Amino acid sequence: MALLLTGRDLEILKALTQHVRVFSLPQIGRTWWPGSADSDRVAENRLRLLATEGLIDIERAPAHPEIQLESPVATWSPEEPDPNFGAVSHQLQARWRSHPVLTPCISASKLAANRFGGHGGRPPRAVERTHDIHMAQVYLFYRLRRPELLPLWVFEEQVKSERRRAGGRSAHGEKLPDVILRSGSGTRVIEFGGAYGKDKLIAFHGYCKERLLAYEIW
Repeated sequence: MALLLTGRDLEILKALTQHVRVFSLPQIGRTWWPGSADSDRVAENRLRLLATEGLIDIERAPAHPEIQLESPVATWSPEEPDPNFGAVSHQLQARWRSHPVLTPCISASKLAANRFGGHGGRPPRAVERTHDIHMAQVYLFYRLRRPELLPLWVFEEQVKSERRRAGGRSAHGEKLPDVILRSGSGTRVIEFGGAYGKDKLIAFHGYCKERLLAYEIW
């Protein structure tokens, strides 16, 4: 008998196929089982059932421990002066103080992608894992603080698909934003800045400025 999916299951699967590439187990535990005394264990027990159904993949792999993201490190709109890129870069780089640890990572399968009309079947690569987990934390911030904006959330895999459907008109090497928030009042780019150096920040800013895109860097 097929597993009966709960509302919580559906929200997790839709997020993994339509909004983020991966969640860590602690992210899922604290978000969807917040009242449990052992949220990670309870979440993992349920996730293993979803994995048995072929809807998700669970992988334990090295990732940097989550840093707390309470607000963007930098924001910019086209009418504003350029940020201080040196200061922003210093703030981004100074926050990485720990070594990678084995982290349970949950991603959607191709079956889930087909079922929910999104993306899946490709867990984050090693060089993407820490970035993607922190981008998921930004998503969870929006889910908690600005849920009305989630329908506008267009993440990297969707942008990539749109460019392919457009016939490859995007220039090779063109910037692929982490997330775009599209609304009638304008478009905003959301970027996880990792440990960006000054030159990378200037290049990112130039891309957005040329296209009149507001942005926030986390």
